[in-house]
Amino acid sequence: MSQEILTLHVDTGAQIINIDDKGEIIGQFRFNPTDLDIVKRYEKVVEKMSAITLPEEPDEKDILAVSDEIKDSFDYLLNYKVSDGIFAKCNPLTPITNGDFYFENVMEGIANLIEKTMNQRIEKKRAKIQKATSKYHK
Repeated sequence: MSQEILTLHVDTGAQIINIDDKGEIIGQFRFNPTDLDIVKRYEKVVEKMSAITLPEEPDEKDILAVSDEIKDSFDYLLNYKVSDGIFAKCNPLTPITNGDFYFENVMEGIANLIEKTMNQRIEKKRAKIQKATSKYHK
């Protein structure tokens, strides 16, 4: 006799994020920008990435090892396997136009997404509370 498997359906708040490069979608990933643990993970990842160094004259093996370390850090940060989607078209250590590495640009963008989404959801909750309690504040 087999036992029935039950399913619990939840909404974690995770969203699909497209990575846009001047109008072209070059990747996609999923994460929850309002996961309260993301701040803790973000701090750890920034600390870890600040400690990453390459030898004076790195070879391909050195560069690929650091790239893999950065990809793993993004997976940890966003609590999903996101590195394949984020770095599908561009290696994390690719220098971009402003002289930063590609992964730095992505980190900054993720921080902005977290802040924007968190603020929107807090404001939405605040509006619901105001609406629900407005009749008591007359």
